[in-house]
Amino acid sequence: IWQPVWLEPRPATFVRSMHLEPKTSLDGFVVRLQVEGAHASGARCELHVEGGAVTRPVVLGPDGRAEVILAIESPRTWSPEEPHLYRIIARLESADGVDEVACTSGLRSIEVVGDELHLNGRRAYLRGVLDQGYWPRSGLTAPSPAALRRDLDLAREAGYNLVRKHLKLEDPRWLHYADTIGMLVWEEPPSTSRFSDDSLAAFRQGVQQMVARDANHPCIVVWGCFNEEWGLDWRVVDDPVLQDAVDGTVAQLRSLDESRPIVDNSGWSHVGGDLADWHYYEPDLARWAKNVEHLVEDETAVIPVPLHPPALELKPLAARPGAMKGRPNLNGEYGVGMTSVERGWHLKWQTQELRRHDRLSGYVYTELYDIEHEFAGVISAERAPKDLGNVALSDVNAETVLVLDVLPEQPGIDLRVSERRFVLGVRCSHHGARRVAGMLRVAWGPHFGPPPVRTADASGAELGGEPFVLSAPVSVTAELPESERAGRLHVWLEREGRVLAATHLDVVQADA
Repeated sequence: IWQPVWLEPRPATFVRSMHLEPKTSLDGFVVRLQVEGAHASGARCELHVEGGAVTRPVVLGPDGRAEVILAIESPRTWSPEEPHLYRIIARLESADGVDEVACTSGLRSIEVVGDELHLNGRRAYLRGVLDQGYWPRSGLTAPSPAALRRDLDLAREAGYNLVRKHLKLEDPRWLHYADTIGMLVWEEPPSTSRFSDDSLAAFRQGVQQMVARDANHPCIVVWGCFNEEWGLDWRVVDDPVLQDAVDGTVAQLRSLDESRPIVDNSGWSHVGGDLADWHYYEPDLARWAKNVEHLVEDETAVIPVPLHPPALELKPLAARPGAMKGRPNLNGEYGVGMTSVERGWHLKWQTQELRRHDRLSGYVYTELYDIEHEFAGVISAERAPKDLGNVALSDVNAETVLVLDVLPEQPGIDLRVSERRFVLGVRCSHHGARRVAGMLRVAWGPHFGPPPVRTADASGAELGGEPFVLSAPVSVTAELPESERAGRLHVWLEREGRVLAATHLDVVQADA
């Protein structure tokens, strides 16, 4: 048993379910109630917001159902910055007694606007990390409620604003904590294995249960269906029957909840849905940069998949011509490296490359922590820090980052220079609501070392960033210290003593 189990008394006539959906205007909720029991037709029901003075009577239909608009006085929206929650209480009185149910939710919208994602009417960028929900000694079971909360705290400390909970409907307490702290969630049901009528029916039952249980959580901003054609025999692009299975599942999910964008087949050939995401694992940074550009800009692009190593299978981004045209584009999985230092290095540079593309709506790094067969986490399975070569995850995944015009060579040698003095192009990628600007500063430190004490001085070049627009490069001149043949150049953007963004570059003299 890996999720909470409890018993509680209720009368024979009771509130079976309460679904809360924010109004489009974000000034109240659409509340859908289902009451069951022999005395449902004569029951008296009312709604109120905890802490509020207004009580809203509910008229139940003959089937025990009701849909009510519950206005909120002086409404406050839910967002990662201000995750305000409302507690809605339904009280039912019938000949069988009194039943009271409370649900929490938030006023927020998440929608597709052209090829952009918008949260509460403003463009959003998803800085995500994959989380499979395993612990080393208890498997799928969290060892404690604190462990559930700690995973979300660790993701936030690493700079992520979204967690993709991979193929698992996590403990509802985890979702409630995500609601509480403002962590965005991409939720998807577990996959079946091979395709059959029975497996498809079982999968769709899981989709229905996912929405019925979790739709009230404002943290959930993306629904996932299939992942990498699991349960679809890895041949969606060639089989109209499988494409129809995907279409039908998306239609089912949309009928259950129209308020969130849907990913139909995460990572590979898309049939429909609302988002074009792609999974791409590539150690060669030059090839990574070239193929990322194609995947972001061209809906006819293909995704290289090592389905039968060493051979690559080229999966088209769209299973049907035009299936992904004009939709938000985002990375759904990436990350490579055989050691933790390599993984830190690739994470830094591959994420920087993603930030070059203004059209991209986000990314999901794989993954937050190691699991039994994957040494892929930025932390260990025990949730302990790893040696990532002093890559600061919070800088890599920040709202504002610095993008260096460099094609790095390998960990420890990002740039070889023939002269000790060299010029570096620096850009700004910013995903906030307002323009940022500051002065670029530089300082030298040892290879793989942490940043030195950042002190403000009069030198530096001014750099600014408009929201969701990669800035033009600013040239920064640096010189290796006289006594050193190599070192780490720390670069940061500062305003009035506050660091707005930071990165680094490992530099080696060419004959070193």
